[in-house]
Amino acid sequence: MCGICGFKSNRDFNKQAAITTMLASIAHRGRDASRSWSEEEIVLGHCRLSIKDLDSRSDQPMISTDGRYVIVFNGEIFNYNELKASIEDFIPRTNSDTEILLELYTREGAECLNRLNGMFAFVVYDRIKKSIFCARDRFGVKPFYYCLNQNGFIFASEAKAILTTPLYQKQLNNEAISDYLSYGYITGSKTVFSGINKLEPAHYMIIDGEKSSKVCYWNLSERAKALSQPSQSEILELLQSSINCRLPQEVSVGCFLSSGIDSTSISLLAKQHTSNLPTFTFGFENKEYDESDFVKTFAANHKLDNTIFKSGAPTIEELQEIIFYFDQPFFDTSTIPFFKLCRMASKYIKTALTGDGGDEIFAGYETRKADLACLIGHKIPMWPKLSSLIASLLDYLPADSGKVSMNYKLKQFFKFAGLSPEESHYSWRLLYTEKEKQQLLSANIRESLGNYNSFSNFERCFANYSDRPVLQQQALVDLNTWLADDILYKADQCAMASTIELRSPFLDYRLAEAAFAIPEKSKFNLLKGKKFLRETLSSVLPANVAKRKKEGFGSPISSWLKGPLKESFFDSVFSDGFSSLIPAKGAIEELYNDHITDKRDNSYRLWALFMLSLWQKRWL
Repeated sequence: MCGICGFKSNRDFNKQAAITTMLASIAHRGRDASRSWSEEEIVLGHCRLSIKDLDSRSDQPMISTDGRYVIVFNGEIFNYNELKASIEDFIPRTNSDTEILLELYTREGAECLNRLNGMFAFVVYDRIKKSIFCARDRFGVKPFYYCLNQNGFIFASEAKAILTTPLYQKQLNNEAISDYLSYGYITGSKTVFSGINKLEPAHYMIIDGEKSSKVCYWNLSERAKALSQPSQSEILELLQSSINCRLPQEVSVGCFLSSGIDSTSISLLAKQHTSNLPTFTFGFENKEYDESDFVKTFAANHKLDNTIFKSGAPTIEELQEIIFYFDQPFFDTSTIPFFKLCRMASKYIKTALTGDGGDEIFAGYETRKADLACLIGHKIPMWPKLSSLIASLLDYLPADSGKVSMNYKLKQFFKFAGLSPEESHYSWRLLYTEKEKQQLLSANIRESLGNYNSFSNFERCFANYSDRPVLQQQALVDLNTWLADDILYKADQCAMASTIELRSPFLDYRLAEAAFAIPEKSKFNLLKGKKFLRETLSSVLPANVAKRKKEGFGSPISSWLKGPLKESFFDSVFSDGFSSLIPAKGAIEELYNDHITDKRDNSYRLWALFMLSLWQKRWL
């Protein structure tokens, strides 16, 4: 895990000062070494978190043996030893995966990406052609931001590094603000800063002079179609293989442990391959949200060393610190406990295994049940009118501010169940509709947006998978949106803020391809999520864990907004600066009053405004 940055520009400015400032802005990503390399118009920078080959000889930027290519690389190649053994007539100078990756690229070019099992974002500069090759891993575990404008090409692991250069002038992307208000994160190639983009997962890009081209090198849907349906034993074997290759040899490793089947199974399977596997759990003082007692019992029964960190409501200073690392507006309420978990675990370990990806590839979310229920509902005559009627009746029920209560789920389901399968899937996590956003946003932003609709981002994703069954389309869209731009963005920013590396065994491409060769209806039903995975892991997990209902990892924001964070909330959303984005104080007051009187659970909507206001204060 590291941070990379750099630029290519023919402008006359202090390039060494610029790369030094860029590296300083992302220094938290790797504190073991910080180096740069420059030649004519190109400058590359790298800050290193040493995981494989701790020797300084593996520092970057690294030059190829023939002297033609220079690489900066963030991530890990898990099949490093296998690839190393496959390269003929090659004597490595180091034990690093960086050198192996560079040698593969020297010999195979972009084709080498198909051989990599890992998480990565890297840049290779060709000193002869003066071209730049950029690539990102299949799921987008590692981030890659870039800007291509009249001043040149700039890239970095975090957008904040690009903001520091004289090659970019900050400008707000109003479409991204609209998207954030819809679903709490920014998806696709967009960022909140106009002109700064994300390289999408499973893509590479070539910058050659003033020309640029982008290619998708891996298509999960197509890969899965070519496979036969795997057995449960084959899935378990793939999961074990994925865990084994993600256990580092040189540094300490642990596991983030919750009460769910993903992290519990990973911890037990990993324990078979290592003599020391400490586990770490976050608990809330609010008992309704706390699962640490269950985890404590599980860990004791299976002789796992478990450390539990507990916390209450965050202070405004803690929220502001998180906002510094998250330079994109971000809503996810699990960010707070996850940020604290990474911070505390980093005092003990350098690498942690997580359960990220299990819900996406094996259908663990409640939204998948909603997808299936919606498809069944559309077989009922006059379903759109019936679901709308039920939704209007449910509005008379008082809100339940519990942990994603059934009350909230039912209201959200029937409000959108009459829409098409694509639109309803998009809407399960919707915060504000297009009409509601019009009542919040400033006149300038509304005018610039015109007829823009945030659903268009998801619509394009659905179009890419139109030949697949509807339930699988929805799962694939989740991978390209929710997983890449919410779950993995959160994981990377929280981990890197504390300079700790996270590895997710469920996001091994071999396992994902096999999982998507399983029909979605075999993975879950209306009563049970992850049905196939639960049955697969029945030989690994005790019955009380394998059958345990999914808890989720959200925070008790409803009570926080009513109590300890109330004053900070109003100070922030009613500030003069925030009014340039959201001037509708009356609408915010109405949302809050409806929330505290239990007329409607507006906790998610209010939290989204709160996080956006804190982001605006720090980054605009």
